Amino acid sequence: MMSLELIQELDGHSDRVWCARWNHSGQLFASCSSDKTIRLWTRRDNCWKCDCELIDAHQRTVRSVAFSRCDRFLASCSFDATTCIWDKREDDSWNCALNLEGHENECKSVAWSSDGRFLATCSRDKTVWIWERVDNDEFECASVLTEHTQDVKKVLWHPLENILASCSYDNTIKLYHEEDDDWTCYETLTAHESTVWSIAFNASGDKLASCSDDKTVRIWKNSGVKWLCVCTLSGIHQRAIYDISWSHVNGLLATASGDDSICIIKEDETSSDDYILVLRRESAHSCDVNSVDWNPVENLLASCGDDNSVKLWRFKNL
Repeated sequence: MMSLELIQELDGHSDRVWCARWNHSGQLFASCSSDKTIRLWTRRDNCWKCDCELIDAHQRTVRSVAFSRCDRFLASCSFDATTCIWDKREDDSWNCALNLEGHENECKSVAWSSDGRFLATCSRDKTVWIWERVDNDEFECASVLTEHTQDVKKVLWHPLENILASCSYDNTIKLYHEEDDDWTCYETLTAHESTVWSIAFNASGDKLASCSDDKTVRIWKNSGVKWLCVCTLSGIHQRAIYDISWSHVNGLLATASGDDSICIIKEDETSSDDYILVLRRESAHSCDVNSVDWNPVENLLASCGDDNSVKLWRFKNL
């Protein structure tokens, strides 16, 4: 038996919450909202509380947040087409050190490379930008990638290598690497029949999970030559699947959907390429669930939704 127990509901945002992401120590997470703010939550006395609120940096909805691997930097991107880099000071306060501009429309996602050298952003303007960190913690644009033909929903770096993945309203997933001092798209994954909302790598980076408006989850495996779709899960959600997270602790996948549920998926014990639904949590947010993210060091799952709240869940294998 498995369970997903709600351990705390965190209020504070005054509008829908789009994204909740843990830092790499698992002791802090950030949430961002249509209320134009970012909240940072820490655990004190076995209870999670808002440690600080980051305001006045973005003029519109804050759509995505991501911590650098060293946890010193937090990146946020917004519908105002900008990306902010927040620097953690010695007194644990956060300062908006940089504001990166370039996208023509709403920014949808931001992600750090595993070595902290690169930052990726994507936008409704159909582009993916790669920013390189240079001396004195400045960033410069290393590449503007125009492979997608529609709104780009998410960017994600490989956990071990400087390989970038992106997914889009054009129903595709694209993979990029640096070649001869330039970034190029070296593979396009096509199988989804509608918008690909989110993607997630497993811990070793040899598998990639994707979720879509077509209400399916697909598992892709790197064959050494190309990425192959080895498993398709359908019927687990009744509406679009907006986010997916792959736990590097327990190997489980969590999904967030417009049907107000969170699903937990695991590898089938009879085949490493087959995956099965093992748990479904109904009425998770009383509306669309926008985001899920596994804690990197324990069996905690963060979720957020259109009900303006962030929730923390404890996964248990009874």
